Amino acid sequence: MVEKDNQEKRELKLLGFTFTKFLAQKNPDFKGKLDILSNINILSLEKQKLDLINGEAVKINFDFTLDYKDSGKLEILGNLMLMFDAKTQKQVLEEWKDKKLPNDIRLAILNIILQRSSLKALQLEEEVGLPLHVQLPRLKMGEQKS
Repeated sequence: MVEKDNQEKRELKLLGFTFTKFLAQKNPDFKGKLDILSNINILSLEKQKLDLINGEAVKINFDFTLDYKDSGKLEILGNLMLMFDAKTQKQVLEEWKDKKLPNDIRLAILNIILQRSSLKALQLEEEVGLPLHVQLPRLKMGEQKS
């Protein structure tokens, strides 16, 4: 469920999420200041017929990138399937012709991609030895109360 600017709620159902490509590179010789740039691109958006439920959904292909400059790069490609009500789907497909999306829908899509891709990125960063792109919580010793 996403809220439009005027507080009207639109239904959005995530039917599927798939990763299609992982690229994780580390430059072992890098020494210097670490600067991580992140980017999410919606590469394509298309109507998809769903025979199983006799309906339609929207398939969105994306690219999630973490650029560590001279230190390395992490790239994740994937797609997700979303189902909208008929009115919203028509609006989404129409606006996408100009590579635009309604703000509430765009925000919901980017948050889904960010959440799923960030978890996978943490795993890949650990495997290849890249610094983590987010700060994980840490426990601290505190004073013991009596």
